[in-house]
Amino acid sequence: MSNDTAHSGSPPSRPLGEDSSGYDPITDTFHSRFDGGSAAVVVAIIEAVGDVTNREPDAMSPLYDTVDPEALTDLVTSARDHPVDVSFSYEGCWVTVSSDGRVVVEPPAD
Repeated sequence: MSNDTAHSGSPPSRPLGEDSSGYDPITDTFHSRFDGGSAAVVVAIIEAVGDVTNREPDAMSPLYDTVDPEALTDLVTSARDHPVDVSFSYEGCWVTVSSDGRVVVEPPAD
């Protein structure tokens, strides 16, 4: 993830691209993708929320304080045949993780 996608009161400058990663100005959400292993899900969440909140991962609370990362990963990576969306609040953002490999982050209200 690059710093040009950070959200700090104004929308990130990179629009949502064909790969479904980036900022969607219509919904004011940031989209990221993951594929494969358990670490990929957690990394996608942490990086997307970090980009939206303009914070480094070590400046954020541990994800496990909000949701069980192993259970979340098991759920979304084992349900590829049946759509599953899991939503939760993390670092003031509303995060939705989908079994199709999408992470959608709604920025905190200003």
